[in-house]
Amino acid sequence: MSDPAVPRGWLYALAGLAALAGLFFATCEPYQAEYKTGYRGEAARNQYYAAQKLLSRMGMPAQGFPNAGVLTALPSESSTLVIPTPRRALGEAASRRLLEWAERGGHLVVVTWSLWNDPKRRPDPILDALGVHQFQNGEDDGGDEPEAEPESPAPETEPEGPPPEEPEDAPQEDAPDYAEADFPDRESPLRVRFDSRFRLEMDDEASKSLVLEIGDDGGSHWLTLRHGKGLVTALTDDYFMSQPKIGDLDHAELVYRMSRLGGHRGIVWFVYGDQRPSVLGFLWRHGWMVLTAAAALLALWVWSASRRFGPLAGEPPSQRRELMEHVRAAGRLQWKNGAARELIGAAREALFARMRERHPAFESLDRAEQARALEKLSGLARARVADALVAIGAESEASRFAGKVAILEKLRRSL
Repeated sequence: MSDPAVPRGWLYALAGLAALAGLFFATCEPYQAEYKTGYRGEAARNQYYAAQKLLSRMGMPAQGFPNAGVLTALPSESSTLVIPTPRRALGEAASRRLLEWAERGGHLVVVTWSLWNDPKRRPDPILDALGVHQFQNGEDDGGDEPEAEPESPAPETEPEGPPPEEPEDAPQEDAPDYAEADFPDRESPLRVRFDSRFRLEMDDEASKSLVLEIGDDGGSHWLTLRHGKGLVTALTDDYFMSQPKIGDLDHAELVYRMSRLGGHRGIVWFVYGDQRPSVLGFLWRHGWMVLTAAAALLALWVWSASRRFGPLAGEPPSQRRELMEHVRAAGRLQWKNGAARELIGAAREALFARMRERHPAFESLDRAEQARALEKLSGLARARVADALVAIGAESEASRFAGKVAILEKLRRSL
């Protein structure tokens, strides 16, 4: 038996797919393309991550911190502390501690973000104390702005003669747009690019402590001053140490030299965050042992409070007492409080009330005749009946008090 024939439609479909595959491989070629995905991980959060890795590979340990709370515990005086933020989270007391740390031998590197002649300027406790100020190029350093002269009408024709000559100190078009930093152990200066819109100036007292100055045609952008046993470096910007700018020109070498300036060989801190940590974060950083112990004690207390031994105790049965039990308890309480006279008097009045109800002539009899009548009605001895009818003292003896009340109650019930 022979196989059934394959439909022609399937043959045409397979032939078309083969033709398309041959056309694809004949006209298309594979190639590789690079796409910038940006930084990831720590490099995306910390723009000084490349500088930290560079210093670590060069034998200089470096760390980055995302908030200013770490400055409560400063490193050793052989270290370099870089704070490129506006330092809004640091008050005068914290700034004073940083200056004292630098005075003991540390190297403090800060960037100024305010202009000295700005009327809305926020004070800089660190650089103001050293006499270093920042200005913007193209603006007056102070004083009132001059009044603008009225513009003269433009001439209808160009004036004859050669154009006016430019001054000799005018910047040339081919002038470099970077600063040069000279170091004694280097034959050629380092090339560094700063923001030429700003410049640093210092007063006469600060110029006496100058150790290193780096600038370009726009003025000084790097000033390192001697402060006690240590150094303080002021910068107009920190682009040369941030990524990816650190890979331009000689920026990487300048970062390395900055960490070793003045003979410092300790750790380098980059505090790139300008916010204080939360209360919980601060407590965990400086008191995690106390918090851990407190959490353990709390867990033990919860565990001990949730444990029990044996079955649950049942509810006590509700007991209903008789009325006479309450009466006896009330009488016992009154007798203990010295109310025996009142209790005997109440029992005697109850007896006389029953006698007046049953025998109206009883009230007209004297005490002896009343005793004789009660003797006949109750069958009790006359002496006991007469003793019960006589008014006595407080009856401090319990037996006598109880006996007299019992006789009076028995006489009342016998009527």
